[in-house]
Amino acid sequence: MDYKQVTFRFSINTAKFVRELLPTYLAEVGFDSFEETAQGIKAYCPADLFDEKVMLDAIKEIPYVEMDKIIFRIADIADRNWNEIWEKTGFEPIEISDECIIRPSDRQPQRQYRYDIIINPVQSFGTGYHETTRMILRMLLDMPALDGQTVLDMGCGTAVLSILAAMRGAEHVTAIDIDPWSQRNATENVHINGFDGKINVSLGDASALLTSDSRYSLILANINRNILLADMADYVSTLDNGGQLIMSGFYSADMEKIDRCARSLGLSLEEERTDNEWMAVRYIKH
Repeated sequence: MDYKQVTFRFSINTAKFVRELLPTYLAEVGFDSFEETAQGIKAYCPADLFDEKVMLDAIKEIPYVEMDKIIFRIADIADRNWNEIWEKTGFEPIEISDECIIRPSDRQPQRQYRYDIIINPVQSFGTGYHETTRMILRMLLDMPALDGQTVLDMGCGTAVLSILAAMRGAEHVTAIDIDPWSQRNATENVHINGFDGKINVSLGDASALLTSDSRYSLILANINRNILLADMADYVSTLDNGGQLIMSGFYSADMEKIDRCARSLGLSLEEERTDNEWMAVRYIKH
C-alpha cells in the first residue's frame, strides 16, 4: 500500500495543545499512524485517501490554531519490502509483564517467560512499542484463560495479539488485515510461533465478516477511530452474546463517540485503560 508522509514542523511558539490535537484531527480525514520527531510530527495517510485541501481544512478546525506557525512537507512512501528494512534495523525485545516478552527471532531472552512471542515485523507497529498494542496485550494477560474461545483480530498487523490469544488457550483465531505486506508478515509470524492451523490470516476488511458464518467470543480491533466507528456494527453482528469486544487505536478525546456507538449496539463498558492519551476499552455484548 502506497502512503503519503506529511512531516509537520512546529514553530517554537506553537501552542502545546495544538501539537497534541493535530493527530486527532488528522485521523478524522484518513491518517492512520503518527511518529513524533524532535521538531514536530510525521503523519501517514494511505495515498488513495490523501487530499491536501481536506487535510488543511481539518487542521484549521483545531481551536486557536495559527496556520502560519505550522510548516509541513509532503512525500510519497511507496509500497516496499518491509522485511528487508527490518532485517537491517530490527527492534529491541519488549517485556509486557513479568510473564511475557516480545522479541525478534535473532534475540534470545535473558530468562524464561511463560509467553515468549517471536515477531519479525514489517513495521514497528505491532511489536509492542505502541501504547495501543501494549494496552491490549496487558488486557489479554489480565483476563482469565481463553480456553476454547474463538477470536477475531481485526487489523492484525504483525499478528502479535492473535499469537498471544492462541498462547492463552484460544481454540481458533481469525486474523484479518487490509495491507498485503501485513498479511504476509502475520502469516510468517504465526508459522514461527508454531500456530499454523490455529491462527488463520487473511487479507480484507470488515466486509469479509458479512459473507462469513463464523461467530466469535472475543474480538480485538486495534485500528483507528474512524474505522472503529464505521465497522463496529459488523463486529457486533458476529459477536456471541456474552462475548467481549476490545478496541484501541483512538485518543481519550474520542471516547465519547466510541462509547455512544458501542452502547447503541447493545454493548456495555467493562474496562478502560489510558496510556499517553491513547485508550483501550473492553465491552461485553448482552
